[in-house]
Amino acid sequence: MRRVFKAILPAVLCAAAGLAQAQMPGGKTITIIVPTTPGTGSDIAARLLAPRLSKALDASIVVENRTGASGTIGIGAVAKAAPDGATVLFVPNTMAMISSLYTNLTWDPVEDFEPVAQVGKMLVSTVVNPSVPARNLAELIALAKKEPGKLAYSSPGAGTPHHLRTEQFKQITGTDILHVPYKGSAGAVTDLAGGQVQIGMFPLHSILPMVHSGKLRILATSGDTRSPWTPEAPTFRESGINGLNDYDWVGVFLPKGTPQPVVDRLSKELLAQLSTPEVQKELADRGIIATPGTPAQLAALLKKELVEWKQVITAAKVVAD
Repeated sequence: MRRVFKAILPAVLCAAAGLAQAQMPGGKTITIIVPTTPGTGSDIAARLLAPRLSKALDASIVVENRTGASGTIGIGAVAKAAPDGATVLFVPNTMAMISSLYTNLTWDPVEDFEPVAQVGKMLVSTVVNPSVPARNLAELIALAKKEPGKLAYSSPGAGTPHHLRTEQFKQITGTDILHVPYKGSAGAVTDLAGGQVQIGMFPLHSILPMVHSGKLRILATSGDTRSPWTPEAPTFRESGINGLNDYDWVGVFLPKGTPQPVVDRLSKELLAQLSTPEVQKELADRGIIATPGTPAQLAALLKKELVEWKQVITAAKVVAD
């Protein structure tokens, strides 16, 4: 029996390797779909990794931003795509939110996708227009409680991480702050800097230029320790806010039914790139902390946050536009 096993094993391994090679669309075009606007964390990660994956997989790669309906359009396109490795989803933590917002989705975030790899995470921050007379979170909370409903916060749209995390913040602090949704991050940040709204909770990398130029004032950031980009700003925990979801994240998925060798190869190539100091530095320069995670780790993160965000959405009575 042992001799037979030795004889068969090399053949099995070669066959598996050959299957993986054959089923990856080498020499063809792979489309990476990003369901968010250019400049967001998932878009940055996709465009940084695309040329490296193109070389590793011997395939042309196109990055396509397919936005709308809080990401459901782009995510749904991948769910319906052929499970052959030619369509890849780079998606933020919106993946864990929108299934609790929409009752008519034609796909399920767990049942209709194959987790591939966790790419990275982004710190989030609370910022205010400089006209707001609050220098820290305690003062902001006191101000909001003094005049319930007078202060307003912007977000790129209903159901986005910016929206739901601020609702979570309101639940934790017992504050009443008006939500003003926009169609994308650009308008939400521009009007915050212009004073049309007073508060925002955005990924740190997306608002750093305006913080450094004085157009926005940062009050706090997420994480266990202070951000290396804004060491002057305390963390939420330092500010007495516990239980707030700490990070936006980027994950990679394939359509359900994609052959396991294809999933494994794409995961292997992504994790190899994400483990290099060069890629980690390039991501960090753009405000993304590399967190190479296996398919199992990504699946566990998704399932955990599906529960967390459903609780927030239910308590806030949030409904999709």
